[in-house]
Amino acid sequence: MCGPVFLRWMYPIERYMKVLKGYIKNQHRPEASILERYVAKECIEFCSQYIEGSKAMGLPETRHGQTPGCKCT
Repeated sequence: MCGPVFLRWMYPIERYMKVLKGYIKNQHRPEASILERYVAKECIEFCSQYIEGSKAMGLPETRHGQTPGCKCT
């Protein structure tokens, strides 16, 4: 027959094409626009994973934490 269903099912590909179409800013050069946005997204994801363990600078820490012995949730 045709083989396994997952090899001919187009739904995941169509969903990803919708994501790529959302990257387009310049209608005259969509390939460059998609590439630029995709590379920027990959760089941001890599940097966020690389810096994950560090402490954020410039963001104040909350002073409204739970007090010791508090039974509220």
